[in-house]
Amino acid sequence: MESLNHALKEWAVAVEALERGETALVVRKGGIREKAFAVPKARFLLFKGYEHQKEEQLKPAYHDLLFSIPKLKDDGPVVFTSFAEVHATYEISESEELEALDPYHIWAPEYAESRLKWRPKKPLTVLVLRTYLLPELVEFEYRAEYGGCKSWIELSENVSTTDARPTLDDGSFEDLIRPALGALRGLSPAPVGS
Repeated sequence: MESLNHALKEWAVAVEALERGETALVVRKGGIREKAFAVPKARFLLFKGYEHQKEEQLKPAYHDLLFSIPKLKDDGPVVFTSFAEVHATYEISESEELEALDPYHIWAPEYAESRLKWRPKKPLTVLVLRTYLLPELVEFEYRAEYGGCKSWIELSENVSTTDARPTLDDGSFEDLIRPALGALRGLSPAPVGS
């Protein structure tokens, strides 16, 4: 039985868009508590965060999706409905590189640019993810170590991925990522752990 206990903390609206197959991209620079963003695992659960989501930081096409998500607190029960597998990772350091990706992620251009400019010596990491839905949701009690502005969470328990299914079939996934991979061509790949 396959299982995971490592999770990427991401806005719930972004996880929802990944689960719906509307995007495959996540753009990260790390949390306030992290010196830099790194990708320690090639497969990880998607940990939904609620408290920092803001309508103005999303493209208008994703406002309704944001409003459809319950207004939960980050210190409530932790619910997992999916995991992701890293298809590719790249580093972005220039505004033009980020602009070329604009059609393929959920963030408003101004917000994406602000992420690039925060800690300007560090690149943004673009993760191209294939998302899988768990056969049933898994709920854990919240623990204090899951809180805070950080990217990665080590869970106290494992989550089985047996019988998970991809959100998109192979052909649809390739169609979704092909244009983004074209925009990313020529950029430096970011390292991925085990």
